[in-house]
Amino acid sequence: MKDQDVKLTFQEIEQLCVLYMDCRLSVLEETELQYVLGKLPYSSPCIDEVRMLMGMEVPKSVSQSSRVKQRFRKSRFLISLAASFTILAIIGISLFRNHSMDESPDTSGHIYIEAYSHGERLNQDAAVAATNIAMVKADSLMRYASLADHDNMIKANNIIFETSINY
Repeated sequence: MKDQDVKLTFQEIEQLCVLYMDCRLSVLEETELQYVLGKLPYSSPCIDEVRMLMGMEVPKSVSQSSRVKQRFRKSRFLISLAASFTILAIIGISLFRNHSMDESPDTSGHIYIEAYSHGERLNQDAAVAATNIAMVKADSLMRYASLADHDNMIKANNIIFETSINY
């Protein structure tokens, strides 16, 4: 028995898909259409929709619309990435400029510090002294927190050790 080698055109396949969507094909014709769609590389929104309805996988490499969507996604990703880098660069430059302005030395070669105490602006010497006192207090607080953390770790280890001995 020799198989017939019938070549269907793109338009004929699309017409069959439209008939399938209108429920105008017999069960045998639907089965044949499913077979044909599995073998042919044609792709269009109508053909891809019929493939999905039949539970077939829509070929990604064939679908023109999927290629366009992939290119759009890639270009959108690249544009977003470039915009992100641009924003980061602008923020970095502005922070660098602000940082360099804050630490610019005055005529005597010292770093300019502004400090306020109880709502009043302190002069340069008082501002330096207040900043130094605040730094000493911050260092002291950090040492206290570190020692307290160390003590808590020792207590936790002792509790774990004691409970492991009791079991």
